[in-house]
Amino acid sequence: MAGPYRGTNLVLRVQIGAQWYTVGVVEGCDIDFGFEGGPEPCYGTRIKSHSMGSKRISFTITRWYYTDDDQEDLLLDLFTAETPFTLEGYLVNQSGVQISNTTIQLTGCKIYRWRPRTGGADDILGEEASGFATDWDFSGFEKSSP
Repeated sequence: MAGPYRGTNLVLRVQIGAQWYTVGVVEGCDIDFGFEGGPEPCYGTRIKSHSMGSKRISFTITRWYYTDDDQEDLLLDLFTAETPFTLEGYLVNQSGVQISNTTIQLTGCKIYRWRPRTGGADDILGEEASGFATDWDFSGFEKSSP
C-alpha cells in the first residue's frame, strides 16, 4: 500500500501529435470529472430519475513560467494556437520511478483560458491555463475494491 504523495511526486505530460512534453515545475493541477445531467422529474411519479449524459471534464494547471528549454511558454503556446492535445498524469516515487497503476489520461484537450500568475516582488512568475477535455482514460489506474 502506497502512502500519501506530494506535488513533487506528480508528473504531467502533454502529447501534441506524436511528441510528448513533460510539463515542468507544476505548482498545482486540478481536474474535475463529471457527467452532464442530474436527477430529473418523471411524469406520473414523485421520485426523480437520474439522467446522466455525456462526460464533462475540466482542468487547471499552474506552473512556473520559462522553466523548461524549448517549452518555456508551453501552456501559452497551446492556448494561442488553439492546439488540441492529450494530458497525462502519474505518480513517481522518491527515486523518480513511475508508480504502476497511477496513470490518468485526458484526451481531446484544449485550453480556453490562460493567465500569468504573480505574487510578491520576489516570487517566481507563473502561468495558469484552464480548459476542457472530451474524454478520460482510467485504464492505467488501479481500481480499488469498494
